[in-house]
Amino acid sequence: MKKIWLLFFLIIMTTSTHAGQHITIVRGQNFPPYHYLDENGSETGFLIDIIRSTAASMDLDVQFKQYPWSRCLHMMKVGTADAMMNLFKTKERVQFLDFPDTPLAYEVNSFFKLKKIPVDYSGDMTVLNPFRIGFIRNYSYGPVFDAMNFPRTVMFETEQDLIKSLVKGNRQIVVGNKIVLQLLIRQMGFENHIDILSPAVSNDPLYIAFSKVRGHKQIAMQFSDALKQFKTTLAYKAILKKYDL
Repeated sequence: MKKIWLLFFLIIMTTSTHAGQHITIVRGQNFPPYHYLDENGSETGFLIDIIRSTAASMDLDVQFKQYPWSRCLHMMKVGTADAMMNLFKTKERVQFLDFPDTPLAYEVNSFFKLKKIPVDYSGDMTVLNPFRIGFIRNYSYGPVFDAMNFPRTVMFETEQDLIKSLVKGNRQIVVGNKIVLQLLIRQMGFENHIDILSPAVSNDPLYIAFSKVRGHKQIAMQFSDALKQFKTTLAYKAILKKYDL
């Protein structure tokens, strides 16, 4: 009889270990339409909606907090927050983060240039060595770009600073998320000054990742399963439609 009750107890614990648990998810600067603060100062964006819905299916309470990107990564290393969004999976990051198997979405990164600057680019990044290139500090732009050693680079903290540097001529080429930079370029009124280079730099999966210091590997595994299931629902399709994706 005791064995039966013990087995029953273990089953209950396995299925509800994280029921009602609260976790804090950190994110970097606003990254519309992925994640950003709306006009009322509320967290929004299609990844915010996806994470909230997935967490709700797990009875997991989530709170989002915004910090500079580099600080978010440091918080994950030392365990002062539970999870971070939205990340590429890299060899360095898997040392201190547990990644679910299921990605949140995919991200296309592209090169952007001033229209008046002639650039003969067809996918070979080495032809860009003579140009002044800007990108965001501690971002990953996929394995090919990350492995490059461009001689004339400058790092910035926000996408807005990246775009301003390009328009002012301080940088001749910048790299970034195609959807995000196109949206910000339109909002800043620079769409007539900037071109996108083709082909894309990368098209890779984005993840939410959980702090190893906090011991959240099980949550990462359960979140992966819940996210995979959520992506089969009409609610998931409604989120994509809401943000015109």
